[in-house]
Amino acid sequence: MARMTWLGRRVRWVALGLIMAAGLSTALAGTLTGAPAFASGATGGSPGETGTSGCPSSNPPNQMTLVAGTPQTAILGTAFATGLQVALSKSDGCPVTSAAAGIPVTFSAPASGASGVFSNSGSNTVIVGADASGTVAAPPFTANTAAGSYTVTASSQYGSVSFSLTNTAVGIPARIVATPLKSRSASVMSHYHQPLQVRVLDSGGHPVAGATVTFTLGSGGSSACDTTASASAGATFAGGGTQATATTGVTGVASSPLLTANSTAGSFTATAAVSGKEPTGGSGKESPGASGSDAATPVSFSLSNLAGKPAKLTPGVGSTQSTTAGTPFPIRLAVTVTDAQKNPVPGALITFSAPLAGASGRFTVHSRGPHHRVRVSHPHTVKVKTNACGIVVAPAFTANDTQGGYIVKATAKHARAAAFALVNVAPGQSS
Repeated sequence: MARMTWLGRRVRWVALGLIMAAGLSTALAGTLTGAPAFASGATGGSPGETGTSGCPSSNPPNQMTLVAGTPQTAILGTAFATGLQVALSKSDGCPVTSAAAGIPVTFSAPASGASGVFSNSGSNTVIVGADASGTVAAPPFTANTAAGSYTVTASSQYGSVSFSLTNTAVGIPARIVATPLKSRSASVMSHYHQPLQVRVLDSGGHPVAGATVTFTLGSGGSSACDTTASASAGATFAGGGTQATATTGVTGVASSPLLTANSTAGSFTATAAVSGKEPTGGSGKESPGASGSDAATPVSFSLSNLAGKPAKLTPGVGSTQSTTAGTPFPIRLAVTVTDAQKNPVPGALITFSAPLAGASGRFTVHSRGPHHRVRVSHPHTVKVKTNACGIVVAPAFTANDTQGGYIVKATAKHARAAAFALVNVAPGQSS
């Protein structure tokens, strides 16, 4: 009997322990899952709360907070990447569920200096109504053409907040630097050895990538040696045309196509220009290169088409003349040297040669010797270079004592010789 009593008490204790363990397990499960461990039929929470969130069903805003758009930077004249956004919220941390829709929020940027404009109003101020959740997003905001940092303020009946913004000239073309050419000249109808090349920089001296550079080939004036010439010196880019565009790379460098000289010798100018970003509105002092088509002062290249090799030697008015034997010819021997395109050839070396025997003559050459003494010689042959207009005049030519006619030749490499028909006459005869 005693044993049965002990066994009964033991069974009751075990059963009680199982019941307590089950209750504890339920409570812990409620804690871990976030669900309240209320007894069956209980709802929990306080009067006025909805569900089990602990937040009021009617929760109007009482403050304004920043959501997005600060701090950030934009290039002059471009839109900021992130929109300016605020939220009307409740300090209890619960979502706004009432009285938020339509509440006006005013976004205001500075009226002068570094600032910007909102896309829908075109001004520095805009008013936006909140949606039902209290979210307020301003229209896209674009930097004006003045560099600097500033704040945009959002204000409402629940206070104000500020966005920190910066307009930067980094990436705006402000200066073009011409790359020096190793050679600024080319023979007519031939290629220039290098293309035209420039480097585009912003106001801080940083290279500007993606800028479009326009290269333009000008034309020279009339030749000083031939005022009747109808053509002028110039060139064309590969593929034809006198204008070409190129885009700068990451180093800010842009190169033109190769260029070919035309058929006219002479000098001309080429230019390179780049356009800046067009302003989209706003006010304030403009930064260098911020607006308009003259963002950076164009640069120029001075180029020259050189005459080709001598192709023709044309004798002057003294090509046929006579003089008394032993006396100088009255007209100096001269030739004009031109290339295949009829351009005068400067600096060409011309050789004048008289016969070595018989009727002939000699040139009178003055030269300086030691101690600057002037020497006079009388050779049958002389070499003289043409002047800037392709004209060369031989030294004075004196007939020898032998009477008769003969030819004095003027020659140059690659060109057909010119001939002077001269006659030495006897004294007393008409020359």
